Amino acid sequence: MPTVEVEIEVWCSCGEGLCRQTTTGRTNGRGQEYFTVEPCNKCLESATEDGKKDGWNEGYEAAQKEFEKSKDHP
Repeated sequence: MPTVEVEIEVWCSCGEGLCRQTTTGRTNGRGQEYFTVEPCNKCLESATEDGKKDGWNEGYEAAQKEFEKSKDHP
């Protein structure tokens, strides 16, 4: 059976290269090759910060509503 070699570069949609976060392998049994790409660290950090901000804002708004309710009903 002929051998085919392919060079692949993996990039995140943000433009970050994912070379060090991509692994290849071969499945057991039929020996099919596969790629595993870990999430982009830059995007994960950004999503974490966004989540913290969103959570803080949501909690702040809920506390404001509770405070306003407590002013109406002492």
